[in-house]
Amino acid sequence: MTSPLTSHFPGTASLACTGIATLPTPIEPLPALAEKLGLTRLLIKRDDLTNPVYGGNKVRKLEYLLGAALADDRRAVITTGAYGSNHCLATAVHARALGLEVHVVLSPQEPGPFAAATLLAHAALGTVMHPVDTWDGHDEVARVASELTARDGVEPYVIPMGGSSPLGVVGYVNAAIEVADQLRELNADIDAADLCDYLRPDVIYVAAGTLGTAIGLAIGLAAIGAHTRVIAVRVTPGGVATGEVAEQLAVDTITLLGSIGPAFPSLTYADLNFELRHDFYEPGYGVPTPETEEAVALAAAHGITLETTYTGKAFAAMVADARAGTLEDSQVLFWDTYSSVPLPEPDPLEALPQVLQDYIAECRRLFPADGHPASPTERNVR
Repeated sequence: MTSPLTSHFPGTASLACTGIATLPTPIEPLPALAEKLGLTRLLIKRDDLTNPVYGGNKVRKLEYLLGAALADDRRAVITTGAYGSNHCLATAVHARALGLEVHVVLSPQEPGPFAAATLLAHAALGTVMHPVDTWDGHDEVARVASELTARDGVEPYVIPMGGSSPLGVVGYVNAAIEVADQLRELNADIDAADLCDYLRPDVIYVAAGTLGTAIGLAIGLAAIGAHTRVIAVRVTPGGVATGEVAEQLAVDTITLLGSIGPAFPSLTYADLNFELRHDFYEPGYGVPTPETEEAVALAAAHGITLETTYTGKAFAAMVADARAGTLEDSQVLFWDTYSSVPLPEPDPLEALPQVLQDYIAECRRLFPADGHPASPTERNVR
């Protein structure tokens, strides 16, 4: 399969890829919102449309991760995430469609308005769920992997949280080159003398869960000589997304790409124009804040569907920077990582483990079906 990555670096064609992503995803201008925020130009990269069944940023990673699972003749996959993890659901949707059994190790998160629907979709898909009481699910992954190996005679394919392994990150190295190619085509009628200035964006804002998406973008842009800054807005606990984690993931991904494609440049972490922002995470993973709720509403007024766990916090950071004047005269691209496709039809609540049934009941109490959060007084009633 020819992709922007393989066109630029042919050696990477040796990587197994399922082709589950519908690419390229569109880039759309948002002139009214740009004017409202005082930006020279605002674009949105519609990775909510990576697949017509279930989209979002995880699909690009799963193209390569599930490709490796199938190439190795695995029968099952295991992955990890929080109760409402989009990554776990995307893995369940696409691995199941490829004939793989799916196990997910799920960690607790604060109740929110979206997680309940995700869990009920898992039930409908037949995902085998293993709830644990910590963010570190390694022991449970090892236990489940041992059982599946004994049963199947072959190890399951283990996908890390968020799909952020070097192989998964390759999906977003490809995405960075894809967006650069798209902008070049979109602006083909501009005079060559002005092209370099017009092609940028100066900065890309993207939600940072396990960092694979943001690091992949930064690597891909550096590999083709683009100077766009990638601002990764952390939405997960500090131990999941740190500078040290980002650097190691970048080094490992660059090493992988260099080993299979000698033409890939010998980059270092210092070569990446990458910034990890921590100021929009609190008060915790999946917890809506006034800033994120305002950002989601502002985006909706301009035809963009976001949520409060990932994309809302990244959009809030962009809005705050624009209002503070730090983006004056900047061209900005917002990378939409949230699937805009309706979730699979849910199964009854009773299909879930009891701890997840109790969690959904709490989500529904705090975030009623009318979409309006419960009042602070109602939230404090236990």
